[in-house]
Amino acid sequence: MFKKISSNVDPDATVAKEIRKEFEPYFKMAAHTRNRLVNTYPKQIFIGMVALIFISAIVCFLIFTPSHRQKANMPDFFKGTANVTDQVTGGVGQIIDLGTQISDLNTLRKQVEQVLKKPKLTHADTVFLEKAISQLEQSNKTLKAKK
Repeated sequence: MFKKISSNVDPDATVAKEIRKEFEPYFKMAAHTRNRLVNTYPKQIFIGMVALIFISAIVCFLIFTPSHRQKANMPDFFKGTANVTDQVTGGVGQIIDLGTQISDLNTLRKQVEQVLKKPKLTHADTVFLEKAISQLEQSNKTLKAKK
């Protein structure tokens, strides 16, 4: 079913090795010229490299500011997401508000249970229960308004 393919190609031969073997005299001549220039003018080459680093830093940070580069290279699907971060932070704020409302309602529930466990209610207990009912109605209205 499966037949082994036999080949006479050298397994160590790659495209890069073949190109290097074909153009080896040119590569040797270029390396010799490069080494001769580097050995002849080392200070000038070093000064040139440092100057290019300074020029690239000036261009990068003063001419093309990061915001300018980012806006120019920004894909189209990212351009519409500028207000998404506002929605996310607003959503996190809503979650925190909802958590505080739930904890407030939980403490109110515990206080109401303590008052209702009493065998006899006083006038202060009645006023407290009325305020608790109004707070529950208020929180219910805000939850319905958010939906």
